[in-house]
Amino acid sequence: MKKWILIILSVGLIFSVAMAQNQDATKKQIQKQITMDLNGDLSDLSNLPGATKMTLNLNTDIPTGSEAADAPYMGIFVEDITFPKAQELGYKGFIGVLITGVVADSPAWEYRLQEDDILVSIDDKEITNNAVFDKVRKLYRAGDKVSLTLFRSGEMQKLDFTFGSRQAKAASQDNEKPGKPKKLSPGYGGGSWMPLWFSTDLTDANYLLDKMGFAKLNEDGVLMQGGGGKGHVGKGFFIGGAGYDYTTSDKIPAGNYHISMTYSNTFGGVTLDKRIPFAKSVVGSLGFLLGGGEQSLEVMKNNSNYNWDDWNGTFLNSNNTHSTISRSYILVQPKAEVLVRLLPWMGIRGEAGYVYGYAPSKGWKVKDMGSETIDVNHSPDSEYQGMTFSVGPWFGF
Repeated sequence: MKKWILIILSVGLIFSVAMAQNQDATKKQIQKQITMDLNGDLSDLSNLPGATKMTLNLNTDIPTGSEAADAPYMGIFVEDITFPKAQELGYKGFIGVLITGVVADSPAWEYRLQEDDILVSIDDKEITNNAVFDKVRKLYRAGDKVSLTLFRSGEMQKLDFTFGSRQAKAASQDNEKPGKPKKLSPGYGGGSWMPLWFSTDLTDANYLLDKMGFAKLNEDGVLMQGGGGKGHVGKGFFIGGAGYDYTTSDKIPAGNYHISMTYSNTFGGVTLDKRIPFAKSVVGSLGFLLGGGEQSLEVMKNNSNYNWDDWNGTFLNSNNTHSTISRSYILVQPKAEVLVRLLPWMGIRGEAGYVYGYAPSKGWKVKDMGSETIDVNHSPDSEYQGMTFSVGPWFGF
């Protein structure tokens, strides 16, 4: 008797698992069909296998005919997160809804929400389940800007988001001419670390370094380190800023003294760029940087013998010296850039430009106390210009 009971229970269990798997497959099939037919006739969904025998716990945030014209629209399919799915995604939280699909050309599509993202909160309002998501979403209107908290790829992420309007999207599709290509986005901006090769003439600086016995700078140019960012201000124009610096130091013995030097080359300013999208993930830009630059050489000679009780003698009766000379410029840097997006939040950028600096005064100056300077007699009018090249990561788009 026990043997037959075990057999019956085993068959029942296998049958239940098979039915569950079949229903899950049917659910996904129906969801995909809904995604495909969002802008068309949904009446044929009843022909899908099992469609008349099951109820789907899906929230598509698709407005019905009774919703207001300014009802908020995201364009996502969501469902309650299950424990097995949370384990699969590495999510250890207890709240949120799972995004199971994204409607093409919807706000969610434009902001690059993805399948298997877990939506945790909207403007810090916790989304505990599907029903709460629907209630929180209805607190907003089309055009409202919110902050979404998502769990993606093992970590929490913040994302700015603007609700769209389903009716406005439908109207724009009705007015769109057949065959008209979709307008590409120039992106929204971002920022990054920016290494930059500056191929400029360093002959005059090397003249002084060689006279004092220091190693010369690379005559072909210097590798500067910097950073910058930019933001979209409309119609493909981006305003931002960037700054770069190259600094090197050296020390040599000179009898009972030693001589230290620090050479610095810096420039930066405000940037204006016009982006031109070539493809969905590739944009080019033309623009310029307007700002200032400076070359400076700081030299110190000392015998490391400083006496508090004879401070005046240390400087008045010894060869301890210290000075900084510099030459400043007003500059412009026209440039061209290409940005290739690798991930929704990161890409790689390449840039080529040309720096042209203009010095309002002649020669180099010794930096005195405060803002005062002293002319260096017979010093050259060192030029500050040359090609620039930069390749590196970009965070944003």
